[in-house]
Amino acid sequence: MAGPLSPRGRLWLNSLGYSALVAVVAGLGYLTLRAVTEQRQATQRAGEAEPGAAIPLLDLDRFSSRRERSADTDRLHVSFRIRLTAPATLDAAVFVVARNDQVSPRLWAVWPPQVPGDAVSAGGHLRQPKPGSGHAVTLSARWTRVIASLDHPPNQPPFDTVMVYVVNANGDILLVRPFAL
Repeated sequence: MAGPLSPRGRLWLNSLGYSALVAVVAGLGYLTLRAVTEQRQATQRAGEAEPGAAIPLLDLDRFSSRRERSADTDRLHVSFRIRLTAPATLDAAVFVVARNDQVSPRLWAVWPPQVPGDAVSAGGHLRQPKPGSGHAVTLSARWTRVIASLDHPPNQPPFDTVMVYVVNANGDILLVRPFAL
């Protein structure tokens, strides 16, 4: 049978208890730090903006397209919504270019309709956008719906890509977004 502990034995037992407590607190601190670090890395991988990261000026959402065919017409209907990411307003113009570069000659259409020239090249590329020839919109932090209808040449393969362009009043391109069809 063991007797009462000596003062030296009690001191040793108390220091062992404190050491165990310090080890537990240090371990919990390490686990907390590791969890926070993993969460931060997951947030970065998910594409969420970190403090100080650049925030895009425009959001474009809910893009959809639908091909309409009848005996006398063939059209591509495109719909999406767009907004500013800051509480302000901006006068802009929207261009929608549908393309098929897999065929020869290349197939393209632009909305709003216009002939090759100032804003759109003969190959169907937006080159010097003239805001007056695009679809005028006033963007804000609220969503603005854009609906475009592009004529498709009869008896031709379908478009395979749609490019959405947004330009400001000076003709500077603010957004270029391709969508595969």
